[in-house]
Amino acid sequence: MGETPLSYEYERDNFYCFSNSKVLRNKLGITDEKILDVAEREITGLKAVEFVNNPFPEKLDFDYIKKLHKFLFNDIYDWAGEVRIIDISKGNIFCQHELIEVNAEALMKELSVEDYLVNSDNIAERLAYYLGDLNSIHPFREGNGRVQRLFITELARRAGYSMDFSNTTPKEMIIASDEAFRHNYGPLEEVIQKSLAHN
Repeated sequence: MGETPLSYEYERDNFYCFSNSKVLRNKLGITDEKILDVAEREITGLKAVEFVNNPFPEKLDFDYIKKLHKFLFNDIYDWAGEVRIIDISKGNIFCQHELIEVNAEALMKELSVEDYLVNSDNIAERLAYYLGDLNSIHPFREGNGRVQRLFITELARRAGYSMDFSNTTPKEMIIASDEAFRHNYGPLEEVIQKSLAHN
């Protein structure tokens, strides 16, 4: 296996991006990728804090994930909260867009059968599994990582734990997610283990 890059880039596409550009069409009218990245981080960062302080009370299912994405990105993208309608790759080829709903629903059914990890004997292992598989599905054109981490944080909170990913570097998360894509959840479990605390 070659050296893992520090970051991946999505391919440009004609539906979500400005013409002849990798920049996503956005409500802010920003056409510079770096400026859009900064605006995205600032807006979603504030929204993420708001969510952590006042998480949605609904059942943790795929509708919850879509609602969370819309909450974070509605000020930036018209398609916030909507499942992508194209196929994308970012180092790995993610779930075909036609199969996103069925795969996400199946994953959330597994989570329900596990009683949302309440009283789980191996909480870090199971959180790694759900985070890794949710990442492999990659439901949205942009913003998947932020939504996934907040969803897992809320899942852990309801199971009696707190999560803090701030000590995990982007490189660590990319490597761990890449391994989980290949069904090796060990590195992601290690990331979660060091981010997890029992309340």
